[in-house]
Amino acid sequence: MRIEKLADNKIKVTLTTADLTRLNIDINNLTPSSRELHTFLFHIMETVREETGFNPYNGQIVVEATPMREGIIVLISKLKRVKANFTRDQLKRARVVRARVKDTDVEADAYGFASFDDLCRAFALIEDDAFVHSMLYKIDGVYCCLMNRKSGSRSSRHILSEFASEVASPMKAEHIKEHGELIASGSKLARMAAGIKKLNG
Repeated sequence: MRIEKLADNKIKVTLTTADLTRLNIDINNLTPSSRELHTFLFHIMETVREETGFNPYNGQIVVEATPMREGIIVLISKLKRVKANFTRDQLKRARVVRARVKDTDVEADAYGFASFDDLCRAFALIEDDAFVHSMLYKIDGVYCCLMNRKSGSRSSRHILSEFASEVASPMKAEHIKEHGELIASGSKLARMAAGIKKLNG
């Protein structure tokens, strides 16, 4: 685990796959409100406090986690300070870390296509309704479709799984939303899919 103090109010924590294994952390289990996420965040906060003197319990903080190929990067930013510092007894009792995630329009599963041709083949077979609450991104040269868990039918998901690889981690889907280029969403994506169907006859 590598801890870097980027500024007085910002800390960067880099954890490798080996670090996560040592901590018995599976990224796929770090979902909002999960016990694993709370335990993971608390461990990070305590380690940062002990090694840098940065007090995450004094003020409001934002935690951003970005998966990478060989681990995860966690950015901790303090938004504001409170006038009164916590006492040592209060810090000892601070054993619950509550995770707040950014509001998103939909809860979506991510599907990555190896090529644009694969995307076109899949879109030509999926019913139009499935795209109304879905989004298409491009990130690192890969097209990724985020499909609303509540709107896509089983047949749509089966077709997607034939032509694309499902990204199981919810954190990966959030990473795509934050860092990818939005190509189309909702009705625009549905029109795009309709155009692909016409081209495919």
